[in-house]
Amino acid sequence: MKSTSFSRQHPLFFAWLITSNVVILLCISLFLSQKNIHWQHQPFSTADLILGRTGCYISAILLLPITNLLRYIFLRLNQTMPPLKSTQNLSRLARARYTLTVTVSQSIMVLIGGFGAIMFLLGDSVNTLYILTSVAGLGVFLYRPQITEYQNIIDALTQLETQNESK
Repeated sequence: MKSTSFSRQHPLFFAWLITSNVVILLCISLFLSQKNIHWQHQPFSTADLILGRTGCYISAILLLPITNLLRYIFLRLNQTMPPLKSTQNLSRLARARYTLTVTVSQSIMVLIGGFGAIMFLLGDSVNTLYILTSVAGLGVFLYRPQITEYQNIIDALTQLETQNESK
């Protein structure tokens, strides 16, 4: 009896594992805010908190389209960059490349959620945590792994391999 691993049956297993870990981290930050953790390393004035909050909001607003651009660049590179060595398993190469793309985009969403957690720990209201965590959650949804993107990478690599063999 041949044993097959779960990751072979589902090519986006690791990408979805990364995405689910990001969702879990965002939920943990919301859960900990309900525990009334009031930790302040040093008291900050209201003006400093407003300045920090504004900086975090602007960063979050800018990071979403930058992530979209980065993801687009990564996907195009995944499709057009030839393999470094001749490989017979294009599916494995596509899976590794796509997992890296998902990891980068989801890491930026963790950063946005981290802005909210940091501001909350510095003494800002829980609303900032909720808003920035919601923006990060929106980004997780927008940049989730999609089978069509993965399949496009496989198709492009197959076509690239076919062109190289015909030369």
